[in-house]
Amino acid sequence: MDMDNKARKLIKLNGRIYRCTQEYLEKKLEKFSLSIGTYPFLLTLSENEGVCQNKISKELNVDKAMATRNVKKLIELGYIRKEENREDTRAYKLYITSKGKEIIPEVIEIIKEWIDILVQGSSDEKIEESIRFLEKVLINGKRHKKECIERMKNFE
Repeated sequence: MDMDNKARKLIKLNGRIYRCTQEYLEKKLEKFSLSIGTYPFLLTLSENEGVCQNKISKELNVDKAMATRNVKKLIELGYIRKEENREDTRAYKLYITSKGKEIIPEVIEIIKEWIDILVQGSSDEKIEESIRFLEKVLINGKRHKKECIERMKNFE
């Protein structure tokens, strides 16, 4: 298989895995009214309580508008709350409510179940090798994206 076909195959497989993941998680998280877009905010916040929305959007690599929609949805669901930031009155600090803390272990378990399904029949070595490969692919993609953005600035 030549490099062009390998690249196409990698992109196609990545897309298909992502869509399968979306479908599985959407179905499993439905009982919490969470979506593929909202649950990462909840989990990221559980590791960084008291951070502002902009920090979470950078962590998840999403734009501010998407972050605003997802945070608003989680607040409406009663999973998170926001408090005014005393150091910066333009920003709010986000915290998980007790209702949010109650569901996090089950959300994590659903994700673990899916990962187990995905890697079924693969050795630990193969999984670790795949993770290293995908991390390298991501680093290359981010570097290229950054270089493209810098080149575009030169045209402005």
